Amino acid sequence: MKSLSILFAMFFSSLAFAQTDIQLPQEKWAGQFTKFVCDDSGQAVSAPTTMSNMNVNFEMISTDRTLDNALLRATFTENGRTCRYNAVLFADNANNRVQLVQSLAFTTEGEATAYRDCVQGKEVLDQLLLDNEYLYYGHPHNLAIMAPMVDAANVCGEGAEFVGINFGNAGKL
Repeated sequence: MKSLSILFAMFFSSLAFAQTDIQLPQEKWAGQFTKFVCDDSGQAVSAPTTMSNMNVNFEMISTDRTLDNALLRATFTENGRTCRYNAVLFADNANNRVQLVQSLAFTTEGEATAYRDCVQGKEVLDQLLLDNEYLYYGHPHNLAIMAPMVDAANVCGEGAEFVGINFGNAGKL
C-alpha cells in the first residue's frame, strides 16, 4: 500500500509541471522496447494494426529498486501531433501481472491543447495496459507485457487474444 501512495504522490506532483514525463523514485532497472511477440519464444511478429495506425513507439520500461513499480514510456500520433505517454504500473510478481496505476499523455506541440490532443490515444493505451499477465524469459532477460489486441489473431494466429509488448534488459540506471 505504501508503494501505491508514493506513486499517487509522484503522479500528482508531476501534474504541476504539466508537460513533463513522470519520474519514478529510486529508478534502478531499465528495458528497451525490442519487438512484439506472441509468447516466450521471443520470435518477433509484426505490429498489430492498432499500434501501427496510431504510430505507437514504445520506448522503455524502468522499475524501482523493489521491482514492484514500473514506468513505461511511449509516443503515439493523434490529430497530427506526437504525444508522449507515461504509464505507472504496479507489478504483482507473485502472479506475473502488471496493473495500470496512473497514466499521462501530452504533446509539447501546443500548450493550449496539450492534453486534449492526446485523449483518444491515451484511452487506447490505458485499456491495453489495464491489467495484464507478463512473461519474464530468456537470456538476456526479456519482459513481455501480454496486451489484449483486437487483431491479435491476425498477428499471432487463430484464437490469439494477446500480443506481447517486449522489452529487452538494458541494465542498471
